[in-house]
Amino acid sequence: MSTRFTRLAGLLGVLSPIFTLTLIFVSVALSPWFDWHNNALSDMGVSRTPNPFNAALLIGGVMYFVFVLGFLRWQGTRSALNRIAAFFMLAGGVGLLSVGIFAEDAGRIHYVVAAAYFLATPLAYGLFGAALLMRGERVPGTLSIAAGLAALLMIVCVPHKRYAVPEILAAVIIGAWTLSFGVKMLFEPGSSTRG
Repeated sequence: MSTRFTRLAGLLGVLSPIFTLTLIFVSVALSPWFDWHNNALSDMGVSRTPNPFNAALLIGGVMYFVFVLGFLRWQGTRSALNRIAAFFMLAGGVGLLSVGIFAEDAGRIHYVVAAAYFLATPLAYGLFGAALLMRGERVPGTLSIAAGLAALLMIVCVPHKRYAVPEILAAVIIGAWTLSFGVKMLFEPGSSTRG
């Protein structure tokens, strides 16, 4: 395993949520028509008001995908549970960057890739958390399960007319998990026992 690649992926894990969430809030600021209760975040991707929403998801999604590749090499995928989690994590990574490519006006594929990100990613975090617990890593395991569960609950249970509020809440939770493991990979590239 290349510690250089692990550190690069960790750095991108730190930068991806900061970059993406910042530009999402910039997009909101540049879109006076946007309403948190009556819009989905993706509405900004088809807006006539110029904003960086699609670029944020595409570029941030590419950074996240590189983080995912590095995380999987760092974490290891020898156990069946880790392999299943890796599948969902890769699906979520592809989903995030694809939302920037397939905006709402692309039709049904937009909703498929958005669902892949918001459902597959939290599921992957929960599965990785379970694998960590099985390896005796209680704190990161418990926090990973909590992050996955919380993100799913935001999408499924938060009352909303449209999806902007649950989407941003889930994105912040997913981003916090990504940033925390990115920091660990950046500063402790050889610390993970491969599972």
